[in-house]
Amino acid sequence: MKRVLCLCCAVLFLLFAGTGCSLFDTSLTPAGASEALQSETDTAPSTETVQETVTSAGDENTAEAAQTSTTTAATTTDDDDNSPIFSTANGQTIDKDGTYTVSGKVSKQILVTAKKVTLILDNADVHSSDGSAILGYYEGGKQTLTVQLKGTSTVTSDSAHGIQGKDNLVITGSGTVNITAAKDGLHGGNKLEIAGGNVNVLGSYEGAEAPEVVISGGKTVIRASDDGINAASDDRTITPSILQTGGTLTIYCTSDGVDSNGTFDVTGGTAAIFVGQTRDGDATDREQGSTISVPVLYGFVNIAKGAKLSVGDWSLTMGEEATRFCLILPGLTEGKSYDILADGQTIVTTEATTTLQGMMMGGRGGGPGGGRREGGGPPSPGGFFGW
Repeated sequence: MKRVLCLCCAVLFLLFAGTGCSLFDTSLTPAGASEALQSETDTAPSTETVQETVTSAGDENTAEAAQTSTTTAATTTDDDDNSPIFSTANGQTIDKDGTYTVSGKVSKQILVTAKKVTLILDNADVHSSDGSAILGYYEGGKQTLTVQLKGTSTVTSDSAHGIQGKDNLVITGSGTVNITAAKDGLHGGNKLEIAGGNVNVLGSYEGAEAPEVVISGGKTVIRASDDGINAASDDRTITPSILQTGGTLTIYCTSDGVDSNGTFDVTGGTAAIFVGQTRDGDATDREQGSTISVPVLYGFVNIAKGAKLSVGDWSLTMGEEATRFCLILPGLTEGKSYDILADGQTIVTTEATTTLQGMMMGGRGGGPGGGRREGGGPPSPGGFFGW
């Protein structure tokens, strides 16, 4: 009987040993890797000391100020390309160029210190209570951080930006990311481009900010307590710019919808910009350039949250209330008047124009472009954004 029990125990031991189970619930692996990242408690990874850059909130126009500390990390190596993976005490650090996939729950900052990295968010949940949730910080020159969306992911920062690139930040892919941030939802130190995917900034101070912002594809919805998109730079040799060449953009904000300290232009795509109860906000605000390449519609009228707004074949269900708007829709004819409907009723009639409204060169622009309020009266008082 004892021999039988010993034999059974030996078989069970071999079965569990062969399983190689990991207790680490976060996957941060090079694309194509066949095995998940192992826990520090596993015996397979070797242990070594790595230098990690720990950041805190700083200048919003540059990458966050950094200081260096030493942590002990478990390191695993992918057999395909020998790219090391670090699991550090401050989250995940990527210090070599390449393509990496993040899936599952990450409870601290993902730090990218390499020059050129593609980070695939595949049904990931990244939450940082200290610093930007995903931070690109490369000291050897210009950095390009590409975030590719796959599945549905969540990015949250309690104290800084949602996703921040030191220089160039590109969002692409076909998936969805839901971002909540104390500061900017998306922040690029030099250039920010949204080229694909569904980008939902659910809550932020400013939805997106960089000296150069390009919307070339995808579907972007921004909710911001200040500006929706802001192009600004402390470098006087740079002319900030916002350019939309494609994609769909919807903004709900309480200050300026699109605020460029340089130029703003649209050559393609669709944009619907809404401003709620505000002290001084405009749907569009720029410092240089007074025209836009395509006709736009401005209006100054109360629109309730949940109302179905429509112009011709275009329609949108309002995600928040608004008191003024700018609609940039394909097929508009300059000089032609259009009825803006809410739940099937005309609320304002406005003329399509290529003259941008709002502040320019420190001065106030005129009122909404040709908009005639139905019923008259000032906007009613009230809050904006229940979140």
